[in-house]
Amino acid sequence: MPTVVFYTILYYLEDSSNLTDRGKQTVIGLVFITTFLIPALTVVMFKLTKVIKDLHMKDRKDRVLPFMFISIFYLIVSFMIKGQEWMTPLMNIAFLAITTVVIITNGITFKWKISAHAAGVFGWLGFVLALQGAYPSGHDLLTPLLLSVAMCGLVSWARLYLNAHTPKEILGGALLGFTVSYGSIYLFI
Repeated sequence: MPTVVFYTILYYLEDSSNLTDRGKQTVIGLVFITTFLIPALTVVMFKLTKVIKDLHMKDRKDRVLPFMFISIFYLIVSFMIKGQEWMTPLMNIAFLAITTVVIITNGITFKWKISAHAAGVFGWLGFVLALQGAYPSGHDLLTPLLLSVAMCGLVSWARLYLNAHTPKEILGGALLGFTVSYGSIYLFI
């Protein structure tokens, strides 16, 4: 979801950065590698080394160690990108909010199996709605809004259909992701 959030910021908000199209593509690629590819490979490594039973991590206890590694990695990436020339205050706040959701999700996972998928997609929805209010002109966020609403419904349905989560776990993730993401833009932009 961080990749989608950064794509939304860079391509749907006018003047959100001074990057060229090639620069925007590079940032999107870096965000994808650091927030999806490396964490996904970490989870696969945990599966191959039998640290976790399966990639779906249906057992809450299987989620703890991978989530801890991913949280630490997000913190490292947050620290590394903070002072970069291309990093605008909006992008910095968005990445810190995403990192906050990841860390809180990790903390909750010690006691309860909250839906990280719901936290992610509802976080994107929270960003889109907050950005509409923070930047009332000079943008066209209708497409990201419609896509994020559709993804919220599809992901929630899929998690229930796969018996990966209960409705309460999905609601918990949705509230966490939406509140932190919306609140970060509303309070700090």
